[in-house]
Amino acid sequence: MEQENLNLETTEEVLNTKENKEVEEVKTFTKEELNKKLQSETDRVRTEYSKKIKDMENKIKELTPVEKSPEQIELENRIRALEDKEKEVQAKELQLKVSETLTDNGLPSQLANFLRLEGVEDVESYLGEVKEVLTKHINNSSLDNSYKPNKHNATKDTITKEQFTKMSYMERMNLFKSNEELYNKLSK
Repeated sequence: MEQENLNLETTEEVLNTKENKEVEEVKTFTKEELNKKLQSETDRVRTEYSKKIKDMENKIKELTPVEKSPEQIELENRIRALEDKEKEVQAKELQLKVSETLTDNGLPSQLANFLRLEGVEDVESYLGEVKEVLTKHINNSSLDNSYKPNKHNATKDTITKEQFTKMSYMERMNLFKSNEELYNKLSK
């Protein structure tokens, strides 16, 4: 009998009734029933946490990068190399087009090396604007600051070496008096 009492355990549960009155009810369970209840509760908690763990593992798998095979890496490298070559070809084509347009506008084609054309959509109109700016600058500043001769002192009659040798003594004397520098050049 004492063993039966040991196997019996009592628990108290508080139940809410429909009238919101608390009623205490005492239930007695055998050890087997208690173990079953404990087992079911632990199973429930275990399954709940195992689901959460699986969800977290799936999220980790989604967020971790996938290792690429050597073939995929090689393919990506080839694609990258092709894209680089394509960019180089486009840059050379643009450089050639700019050089030709500069030549057509009467500007030196070497100027293409100094122009930045990043973000320029219409190259021809851009180069037309560059030509206008350069033309205005050249016309306004270089002519104003350059040397302008006042009069042209060219002799009315130019004398060659042959003409000088055919000259008489009196003509040579007149040339010496009028233009000694020319006389010295021709007499040598």
